[in-house]
Amino acid sequence: MKKREKALRILFNTFRSLAVGIVTGACITLFANTVNIAGVVNHRFPLLILLIPLGAYLTLAIYQKLGDSFRKTTVEAIDTIHEMEDDANEGKLRPGHISPWMGPVAYIAAAISHITGASVGKEGVGVQIGLAIGELFTKIERKYAWKGHYGREDYYLMTGSAAAFGSLFGAPIAGVLFGLMFATPDILRLDALFPVLVSAYSAVYVALKLGIHKMEIPSFKELPATVENLITVAVFALIIGLLARVFLYLLARFRKGVEDRFGSKILSAIIPGTMVTLFSIIIFLLSGSFDYNGLSLDLLYRAIDGRGIPLYTFILKALMVFLSIAAGFVGGEVVPLLVTGGTFGYSFAAVLGLETAPFAVLGAVGMLTGGTNLPLVCFALAIELFGYSEPGLLFMTVALSYLASGDKGIYHHQRIAMKKRTSRD
Repeated sequence: MKKREKALRILFNTFRSLAVGIVTGACITLFANTVNIAGVVNHRFPLLILLIPLGAYLTLAIYQKLGDSFRKTTVEAIDTIHEMEDDANEGKLRPGHISPWMGPVAYIAAAISHITGASVGKEGVGVQIGLAIGELFTKIERKYAWKGHYGREDYYLMTGSAAAFGSLFGAPIAGVLFGLMFATPDILRLDALFPVLVSAYSAVYVALKLGIHKMEIPSFKELPATVENLITVAVFALIIGLLARVFLYLLARFRKGVEDRFGSKILSAIIPGTMVTLFSIIIFLLSGSFDYNGLSLDLLYRAIDGRGIPLYTFILKALMVFLSIAAGFVGGEVVPLLVTGGTFGYSFAAVLGLETAPFAVLGAVGMLTGGTNLPLVCFALAIELFGYSEPGLLFMTVALSYLASGDKGIYHHQRIAMKKRTSRD
């Protein structure tokens, strides 16, 4: 009987994980392609940037109507995973606080961000969509499954986030590690390895089959693993980790400054949104393009493929991101971190007369590591997405940038040993 029960449990887990992965892969494909179309439309009709203040107001109105918790899907999920982990250790389980409607709401808000030209990413909302799908399956199974055969909510949330992250970047290994570690970077939740593995790989496969639009990194020549390069990369990794710390600090200060400066929430959205529009126009007059709006992936590609960018690119991109997020636009910080780090890496190498392409790649990966507190995820992403195959220099980059970046990150409420938090952010 025990063997039969174990076999049934494995069968149920496989089915659950496949279902989450397939649905998430399809939804993420729709989302990613929507973001791409919105970006294309915005670049074709650049006057849409004049609607950025209106987009900020609409985003504010949506979340004011539905409640602030809809903006904090990832935080709620992390808290739920922690609660479920603690309760499982105590022999009890309790439901979390996530609504499946958070996914469609985030989708609409992200579409507004990218159609108007706000300088934000897409993976934050993508992960929220995956989390919402995981929560939807939790509620369905809790309602209709017979007693003893419904899954744990934290597993569903981890499978949803893994499927979303993996399919967004076409990186199943990074997706698996993200699902297992984004809530607790210090712990590799191997108890959830099987369901997360199935969901991430199935989501990536479905997304690729459906024609998801994803990043296409240009080919580049890597640095050889010499002692000189190892020392140079180690110093660079420490600098990029400190840059990630400064980025997160300024991002928080911009948010807080806007809230303190303007008593009205409407003004707190419209004024920074107007500033994004003004900066977009100024940058266009100086550079002749709107590359700093939206995802700005062309800036990263130009830093890698040798076309080149101005040395101050990372400063302008970071400023646009700060203002866009302060205005309340949603999308995510992962792509902005990649672009800011990659363009800084290019500038670092160009000033010192080094090869720019590999430092652009290492800068993107190191900046993302410092911003997410997920060095193993970023190590895998660098291999799968960027095609970086020299493990020694790559691992040195993610390890030292993580150590130099401090205990803050874009995913609030993470449990990290070095953190000394006594209350929630």
